[in-house]
Amino acid sequence: MDTTEFMLRFQLQPGSDGEDPLKSVMANHPKLRDAAVLIALQEIDGQLQLLLTERTAHMPTHAGQIAFPGGKMDADDASPWHTALRESWEEIGLPPEQVLRVGELPVFHTISRFRVFPQVGLITEPFRPVLSEREVARLFHAPLTDFLDARGRWRLPVRRPNGIQGVYFMPHHVWGATAAMIEQLVRHLGYAESPFGP
Repeated sequence: MDTTEFMLRFQLQPGSDGEDPLKSVMANHPKLRDAAVLIALQEIDGQLQLLLTERTAHMPTHAGQIAFPGGKMDADDASPWHTALRESWEEIGLPPEQVLRVGELPVFHTISRFRVFPQVGLITEPFRPVLSEREVARLFHAPLTDFLDARGRWRLPVRRPNGIQGVYFMPHHVWGATAAMIEQLVRHLGYAESPFGP
C-alpha cells in the first residue's frame, strides 16, 4: 500500500468508537494518566512502513515490548498531537517538522492505567534516528501490508474483572496495546477484524 491509497482509505472510512475493553474499569481510576503515541508511517520503495520501537528491558511499563513512540502527556503539551511529536523527538530523534498529521484513532485505555490518544502521521522525508538509550532498544520498519490480512493477526480470549477480552497478537512480535491500536488502524482502512485463535 502506498501513501495515496492509504490517505484515500483513511479519509473515506467513517471511523468508529473502536474497541476499548478496559474503559469501564479504567476511565475513573484515580491514577489514570493521559498519554499519546505516534503511529508513524513512511513510504519506502513505494510501500508504507510502520515505524516501531522495542522498549528497553528496564522500562517501568511494557519493558521489552514492541511499541509506538509516545508517552505521558505533560501539563504544557498543547494537544495529544504535540505530545506524540515531542515524545517521538525525545525517543528516536524524529523531527516534528517532518511529520504530516493524518488524523487520530479512538482513545484506548491500557492495563498500565493510561488513556492513550493514538495519533496518525506520515513521515515526509528520511531522517537519521537518534535513540534514547534509556527508553529505546531498537527502531525498525514493518511493512503495513504485513498487518492487513486478518489471517496473519489473531486474538486470544483473556478473562479480566470486567469479562472476557481479546488480546491481539500480530507479525513482528507485536502484541497487547500496540497490536490493539494497529487492529483499529487496519479496520479503519477497511480490512477485516482479527479472528479468535492463532
